[in-house]
Amino acid sequence: MLTQFVTIGLLMLLSAMLPGPDFALVTKNTILHSRRMGIFTSLGIGSAILVHITYCVLGLAVIISQSILLFSIIKFIGAAYLIYLGINALLARHADTSVAPQSGSIQKTKMSELIAFRQGFFCNLLNPKATLFFLALFTLIIKPETSLGWELVYAIEMFIIITAWFCCLTILLSHRRVLRLLNKIEKYIEKTMGVFLIGFGVALAFVKK
Repeated sequence: MLTQFVTIGLLMLLSAMLPGPDFALVTKNTILHSRRMGIFTSLGIGSAILVHITYCVLGLAVIISQSILLFSIIKFIGAAYLIYLGINALLARHADTSVAPQSGSIQKTKMSELIAFRQGFFCNLLNPKATLFFLALFTLIIKPETSLGWELVYAIEMFIIITAWFCCLTILLSHRRVLRLLNKIEKYIEKTMGVFLIGFGVALAFVKK
């Protein structure tokens, strides 16, 4: 069980570190809004992980992976959502930041915690690649005979690792010195993240089981 615990932890960390929609979304919300919004986006992603784990434990992941219809529905909804987020970033006027008249410091318009959480949640939940990843995890590493207690331990471990990684990324990106550099190219970052999200959405639409 200890070997499984360590293996799952490493796999989750490596999968989180790979550039993808979650990475792009956390980066966008942190830089263009605030550290707090990045944290709530990270919590949304972590909560979606718990949903993936739940339906894997219930055996629904196998049904989804074997059903062309269900897989396609999730795939195209997820692709459309990413493309929607990307287009919004591309079309947004560069008014997310303004200069305060008294201090001369950059102030950013607020995104609500609910919106940040919701974006992170659906970005991860509607990614069929995540479904296939957890299906493989629960097939190859977490065996069917694994007790419910250990499955709960693994679920908590995966939630903590994913959420902690993206929170650490948020803290790094929102560090004062980093932000000072990023603020100079903020409008380009917004457009770049928009392109990435659209690209991930298009790529997701062509994913095969």
